[in-house]
Amino acid sequence: MAELRTNWPDLLNLNIRKIYGDEVKQLPTYYDKLFHVETSSKKQEIESSASGLSTFVKTGENQPVTYEDRNQGYDVTYSHNKWAKAISISKEMWDDDQFNVMKRGTKDLANAKSRTREHIAADILNYAWTSGGGGYAAFTAGDAVALFSASHPRSDGGTVQSNTVTTDLNEGSLEVALTTMRATLDDKGQLQMITPDTLVVPPALEKEASILLDSTGRVGTANNDINPYQGRLKIFVWDYLGSAGGGSDTAWFVFDSSAHKLIYFNRQDTGLQGPEYDFDNDVAKWKDEFRCSVGWSDWRGVYGSKGDNS
Repeated sequence: MAELRTNWPDLLNLNIRKIYGDEVKQLPTYYDKLFHVETSSKKQEIESSASGLSTFVKTGENQPVTYEDRNQGYDVTYSHNKWAKAISISKEMWDDDQFNVMKRGTKDLANAKSRTREHIAADILNYAWTSGGGGYAAFTAGDAVALFSASHPRSDGGTVQSNTVTTDLNEGSLEVALTTMRATLDDKGQLQMITPDTLVVPPALEKEASILLDSTGRVGTANNDINPYQGRLKIFVWDYLGSAGGGSDTAWFVFDSSAHKLIYFNRQDTGLQGPEYDFDNDVAKWKDEFRCSVGWSDWRGVYGSKGDNS
């Protein structure tokens, strides 16, 4: 398959003044500002965890000390996938293009790769209520439940925990998220000491997020109360979480940016390859590819709501 003159008559027409969209800018990246980005030199990465210890035991004079075993956590496997795209252009199409659209093909490849990376990472959140994930990001967690679940088990067999609700973004639901996260227990039943610091939203919720976190006074009341959330969380708006990016316009998320375990592994990025020439057909080809994996080693440190009040 190649781009031929028969497919691009407008690029040969001297009566056309301009081809819309021929200004190509480099797209910004967002996933690497939210996920922990790591490198890998293997076909897959396996992560596990180990619990700490519970609190000390009061011990009397001449009494034996209490021993306690730590617990091994769940194993998580990150399997790297290959993602690739290529273009091919006939010599005649390259030579006769009056608007340099063919010459921008390599930049279009770079932007397509950037979009793909965003989709891969964002779908961890877009499909975060589905065990095994979905979309661009299939992933099975160590505890075998979805990233956001009301039944996260503990490796020590303790009471299950929740990191999700369904309520829309408002003062009350945000308070539930913050207090629930700070009450998160580790695998010994001890406080994990989670400190929420980032509110992640799609564009449709950017206004509501700004009202909640940037207003000086308390939201939705005529009383002269201070806003206890002002400046408490950073707002992170990600287009790929919205409906335009294949996600939801109502879902919202809270992160502890240092404690969360959402990881993006870069296995390999070959960069642009080409041009390679087909001698018989007079066609030039370019290719770009990369390998990566994305998922989470532990659910603690993130909280999510579908925001649909279901």
